[in-house]
Amino acid sequence: MNSETITLSRTLRKKQAARSRIIQKAEKLLRAGPIETVTIQDITDAADVGHGTFYLHFKSKHEVLIPIIQTIAERIERQLQQYFSDHEDPADIVCQSARLMGRAALADPLWRWLLEHSGMPIEAMRNAIGRFASRAFGKGLMTARFSIPEMRTASAVILGGYVNGLLAAFESPDPEAAIDQTAELLLRLLGIPAEEAADLAHKPLPDFGMLQSSQP
Repeated sequence: MNSETITLSRTLRKKQAARSRIIQKAEKLLRAGPIETVTIQDITDAADVGHGTFYLHFKSKHEVLIPIIQTIAERIERQLQQYFSDHEDPADIVCQSARLMGRAALADPLWRWLLEHSGMPIEAMRNAIGRFASRAFGKGLMTARFSIPEMRTASAVILGGYVNGLLAAFESPDPEAAIDQTAELLLRLLGIPAEEAADLAHKPLPDFGMLQSSQP
């Protein structure tokens, strides 16, 4: 390894370390809340970095939240995959995963704030929600359990509908019931008959400890 490569490697490690420190300190500050009062200056002071370093990695406070929430979503998705590993029906897996992921978002003030305030584009929303039950989606399409006309458009509509359903649920008098209704509508978008979608969306849910605290 030549000196130029060593220098580039060292520079990259420093950048990665700075990014990780920003994320770690930002999460601590934002969880101490209120979220609205935390500024980028607060985050850079806590992480001991300059504004230039912050903006090298993130454009806004919203963007700092994405990797924080993404890490949580990925951890929950691993738990869901493990729990549903012996389940055969992709519609059941997608439905229950949507209900559980929605409850996790409801329970986490950072997650809720990100979805409510950031005005994120579709791909950023995908990162914040996680690609939950993606294997089950794929299996459902391959086995014709799901019926959608065109994958790219359907994916955008389903994701957007799910996120907007969560936003409506956050303001509902009965948020969990609203999340279940969102999951039911998601199944219907995938071509599941209305009565079956309703039955799946109102099954008893497993008691995941992750829903008590969605923090890592």
